[in-house]
Amino acid sequence: MHLLVHEDISEVQMFKCGICEYQTIHKQNLKKHLLVHKNISEVQMYKCEMCEYQTKHKGYLKNHLLVHKDISDVRLFKCGICEYQTIRKQSLKQHLVVHKDNSEVQMFKCVMCEYKTRHKRILKVHLLIHKDISEVQTFKCEMCKFQTKHKGYLKKHSLIHNKDISELQMFKCEKCEYRTRDKGNLNAHLVIHRNISEVQMFKCQMCEFQTKYKGCLKSHLVVHKDISEVQLFKCEICEYETRHRGCLNQHLVRHKDISEVKMFKCQMCEHQTKCKRNLKKHVLVHKDISEVRLFKCEICEYQTKYRGNLKTHLRIHRDIFRSSNL
Repeated sequence: MHLLVHEDISEVQMFKCGICEYQTIHKQNLKKHLLVHKNISEVQMYKCEMCEYQTKHKGYLKNHLLVHKDISDVRLFKCGICEYQTIRKQSLKQHLVVHKDNSEVQMFKCVMCEYKTRHKRILKVHLLIHKDISEVQTFKCEMCKFQTKHKGYLKKHSLIHNKDISELQMFKCEKCEYRTRDKGNLNAHLVIHRNISEVQMFKCQMCEFQTKYKGCLKSHLVVHKDISEVQLFKCEICEYETRHRGCLNQHLVRHKDISEVKMFKCQMCEHQTKCKRNLKKHVLVHKDISEVRLFKCEICEYQTKYRGNLKTHLRIHRDIFRSSNL
């Protein structure tokens, strides 16, 4: 079975799904895939006895059950290069690719744009961007109009409706008050507390920009492209347009009536906003400077509660430097 991996795809028998474009060299994989197209009522569901999780795949349930075990009770798979550790062997394999140079690993490339990734499954997710919503299976929320091409996004969205925050497992940061429903978000947040010397920095080759997050570098690189080279996301209600899909989603909230959206309210004053991140910024107003993380300038004594204010401040030093070199 393993030797098939090394064969040319044109020389081996492919098992194809009759409902979608999925194909595989393994018959067993096709059987597993076909469950995707079946309704929950048609198949045996494997249910977790400790929470509401259920799945069509017995193996997925085994994986899920590890979540309920104390970390001291399970075997941890550890990275020999950094501090990463996981309860899943497959997750460690995927992680190890991070430490390899692009020239050392197989890159999976999109045939419709310049996107490329080290992970085949991530390419599959990316390809959905190029398909019209009528061409793919969409996952719809039963409580509102939300729909998505990604099953994982629906799971995250569903948390908004059906559970009080006190009933959910929250992932908490041990160094500050941050907490989240999503473990991935916590992992991304923890990078904030690390010194630049401790983490891999992603640097722009066209300017001095650098970041701890690969995704932030990708977003930044759009700045250097001519507007004719990038996809613009346009608002259908006003003339607003942006190079970033996330910015458009945030903008669209402005056009909605307060009665149509969830409002985020401050518990210390009457302030309320349609954007959760705006509330987070506002709450800092009520905190003493000793209670919050401060963003400090490395050139002078300036410090602030707001990362954005520090970025604005740093421009002053750049302008002074440029004018002194004229």
